[in-house]
Amino acid sequence: MVFDSLAPTYDQDFTESPIARCLRGRVHARLIRHFHAGASVLELGCGTGEDALFLANRGIHVTATDASEQMLAVARVKSANQPLIEFVQLNLRQLPDQPQRYDGVFANFGVLNCLDDWRPLAAWLAERVKPGGIAAFGVMSPLCLWEIAWHGLHGDFRTASRRLRKTTPFQPDLGSEAVPIRYPSPRRLSRHFAPHFRQTHVEPLGLLLPPSDGYGVIEKRARLLSVLTALDNKTATLPILAPFADHYWIEFSSASVKAQ
Repeated sequence: MVFDSLAPTYDQDFTESPIARCLRGRVHARLIRHFHAGASVLELGCGTGEDALFLANRGIHVTATDASEQMLAVARVKSANQPLIEFVQLNLRQLPDQPQRYDGVFANFGVLNCLDDWRPLAAWLAERVKPGGIAAFGVMSPLCLWEIAWHGLHGDFRTASRRLRKTTPFQPDLGSEAVPIRYPSPRRLSRHFAPHFRQTHVEPLGLLLPPSDGYGVIEKRARLLSVLTALDNKTATLPILAPFADHYWIEFSSASVKAQ
């Protein structure tokens, strides 16, 4: 599995970085608006289990899934003392016939970017999310201004324009297969989910903060990091800017409920 090689150092390379913690904190703030103690939640692409552990520690039952067995292995060790998490291997391209129903579903940090058509997933989730339940996703945006500007100024136009192409291959090492990555806009994702879900919220994540390959540039400048983090948090009220950030956070309801 392509993401297996990332598992041993994923937390050190990404999860523990200040910018990643900031963005994950904003996601957590959204999740606990919807999910409370006693709820049952499905997570897609759980990685090393950071989000599942956060929810479970607040009394929420989490079925945490990932296609990578190595990611799941790290997550199981990290969450060994948390009985509210069940880890299951799940490939989003081979969705199983599973009868369990959930109060909501979520996926963080680009899990849905590994798909090229989100309609089958939407239909599958519609049978598993209870009426009024929430589907929420962190998605890599189609026009990351930070990425375009930074790599463009450094003459790396291939990286600067990678989100503008129909697909971009992701290959963490030479020994793994390349995974095609796509960057749907909030509007496109909403169209694919529309038969089953209604969009209720969208916000940019990382509009003023760099993508992960630029974290080091900002994180070693504490004052600049503090300023950009504060400003980035303020962009949460500007959904029109979501396509231009590193990620956007988008929420859907399986029934007609008021947006929050």
